[in-house]
Order: sequence, then structure tokens, then C-alpha cells
Amino acid sequence: MHLSPQICIKLFFLWYLANSATFLTAQDESLAQSQVPDLEQRLFDLPDVRFERVKDVGEYPAFMLNIKQSLDHEKADGTYFYQRVLLVHRGFDKLNVMNTNGYTLERRPHELTELLDANYISVEHRFFGPSTPTERDWDFLTIQQAAGDYHHVRELLGRIYHRPWISTGISKGGETCTYYRYYFPDDVVLTIPYVAPFPIGLKDPRFYEFLDTMGTPECRKKILDYQTAVLKNKATLVPLLKYYLKGRNATVDLIGGPEAALELFILEYPFSFWQSGKQCKNVPAANSPPEELLDHLIDSGDFWYLLDSATENLAAHYYQHATQFGYYGYRTERFGDLISQWKGEPSACFFPYEKDLPFDEGLRQELIDWLKSDAQDLVFIYGETDTWTVAQAELGDNTKVKKFILPGKHHGNARIKQAESPMAKQIMEQIQSRIQ
Repeated sequence: MHLSPQICIKLFFLWYLANSATFLTAQDESLAQSQVPDLEQRLFDLPDVRFERVKDVGEYPAFMLNIKQSLDHEKADGTYFYQRVLLVHRGFDKLNVMNTNGYTLERRPHELTELLDANYISVEHRFFGPSTPTERDWDFLTIQQAAGDYHHVRELLGRIYHRPWISTGISKGGETCTYYRYYFPDDVVLTIPYVAPFPIGLKDPRFYEFLDTMGTPECRKKILDYQTAVLKNKATLVPLLKYYLKGRNATVDLIGGPEAALELFILEYPFSFWQSGKQCKNVPAANSPPEELLDHLIDSGDFWYLLDSATENLAAHYYQHATQFGYYGYRTERFGDLISQWKGEPSACFFPYEKDLPFDEGLRQELIDWLKSDAQDLVFIYGETDTWTVAQAELGDNTKVKKFILPGKHHGNARIKQAESPMAKQIMEQIQSRIQ
């Protein structure tokens, strides 16, 4: 086959770019590794920091830090705990991406570290995992105190990394990084929250409208028929669920037992369906055998959060949403007597301990007022089909803050790398314009 000189030149140019990129990546990785002794000395010189070298992330050196945090940043009375932070080092001359995890520590690299060739600082949220005080005083699990944690991390590691800092987070982490920016607007040059919801109150009614209109009428009917079929077959399915739980050595006592858990997950089903991007073709027909109805629920991968172990592990999540973040509820009236364990409009917050949970109505409004007026240099990313997008950030006429809703994407794949090319380009242009 004969190739024209022009095509040969183009092919050579593409080969050169690919191999140059590989060479530069290898060169960066080698440089990052060579800086490890210097980095270890700098970490050693920081106050309130313990650290150890852990397995590389990709080819880049990684360290697990334990940073001493005041339980109460407002009084600093000497009560403290240690907060886990994963540091993945690319270079002292690189940008810095801080992931404000809303939950336990996220070890996987965030897409921004690749897109921006940045150091990665992943911070576990207070009261999750090992980042929990010996005695959990729930009164100190607040948005304000968490923002103080991130500020302290930024102050400490800012002594090592002097290039611009960017904060980001996904879902509850996206809420968290937004509030962090609200309380400490000068800590970072840019904030990029992914799929961050800001619900109105404890039972945001906007979710009901979404669930009543999302998808096609045929799909919504199939979902409702499936829910109804499960409830009509409770006499068969509850004993099967008990066997499943026994096989997993799991319990659902904190929710109220197997029947209550089954009903609750059926109420949750449409919310979870759209949040995670499930397909209508996979919803079983209402006349399917009872075993298939239950298998679908379990195989969906979402039932785990009703297990007692998950309810306990997510206690801090429920506490924050019940007191400051806001959440959603369930409608039982459409199922009549088929629902026996739940009445009215139960909340989706399942805080498992006896504790008064007063909700702060005003904090969300303070944030929204700020987003509509003084906020700047935030780029919000949402998925079009994600249930949580109902509670997207409200920006009003503030052009200093940008929002992108990715067509066809849900809670788990509304990411820049997953976006269609024109929108991904727009997002990256917004990011690059703010970090120059």
C-alpha cells in the first residue's frame, strides 16, 4: 500500500505526540519519585502531622497523613482527633487538588488530578472511618467545623505546595466543598463540585415532581407496577429476604426488621433507579415469579445501605442531612394498605441513635444567597437524569459561577471525562481560565 507524503507526515506527527506524552509522563513520574526524600523532610517539619509512605497511586508516590484537628475550631479547648489525608505527590511545581470527601477516604485518583496534572490531597470527613473522635459528640459534626478541618489541612500543606489550590468533591463531598468555599473563600482559586445537592428542608417536595415526570409514561408505569407486585408478594418475599440476610450474616433491625426494610427499599426504588442510571428494560414484569422480584432488588446493588452495618457506618451522613444539609422523604399513600410498617411521609434519614436533631432552616438559604450574589470561581457539574439534580445549586444571575448539566448522565457518571466533547471542552475552558 502506497501512502502519500502528507499522510506519512501526519502519521509521524501523531506517533511523535503519543510517544512524547509517554516520555513526559515517565519523566514526571521519575521526578516525583526523586523528590520523595525532600517531601518526607518537609512533612516531618510540619506540626500536628503523622505520616507514612503507602503504596504508589499509579506511578506516583503516596503518603497517608494523620493530621491533628481540634474537635471545636471555635474554642480549641484541647480536645482533638486525627483526620486521615491521602497525599499523592506529582511535584512541588504542580497544581493541587483537594478532594473534600463527604464520607470515608477516597483512595482512587480524582479525574481532576489527571486532567490538571495536579497533586492529590484526599481528605476524610470528620466522624467517618478512623477520622472519628474517641467519644463522638455529635454537636461538633457541623458544616462549619468540617470547613475548619479543610482549612487547617490547606494551611499546613500550603507550606509545602505553593502553586494554586483547587477544591472538589462528589455528591455530599460536593456539598462540603461548596460550604468550605463559603466559609474560606480565599483558600482556593477554584471550586468544582460534582452532583452536589442542596435540598430544601428535610423532605424536599421537588423530588416527587421529578419522579412523576422523569422518563416515559411507560417506564414510570413499569416501575410502579414492579413496586406494587413486590408489596403484594410480601408474604412470600419476607421469608426469602430473611434467608438472604442470614446467608450474609447481616441484620436490618435498626430499620425495623425484614418487612420494614423490604417496604422501605420499595419506596426508595424510583429514587435509586434514576440516581444510578438504571434501564427500564431490566425492571421485572409485575407477573414475574416472586423470586425474580426479590433477586432484582438485591442484584441492583443498592440494598446494602439498609443493613445495620451500613446504617451505623452512615450515621454521620444521616446526622448531617437531618440537621443542616436537608434530604428527601417517601410517599406511602399510593400503596394504601400494602405498606404496613411506614405511615405518612417517612424521612429517608435513618440516624440510628437517640439524639435530638433540630434542623437549621437558614443555613441553606445563606449559601444560596451567596451563590446568587458574591460567590465566584465555582464550576458545578450535574447529570441530567440524576435524581439529585432536582436540588442543584441555584445561581440566579450570578455569571461569576458556572453550572453544567451533562445530557444523559446520572449520579455516578456525570464527570468531565464522560461528557460529550463540546461540553467537556467548555468545562475545561472554564477551569483553565480560572487557574492561569
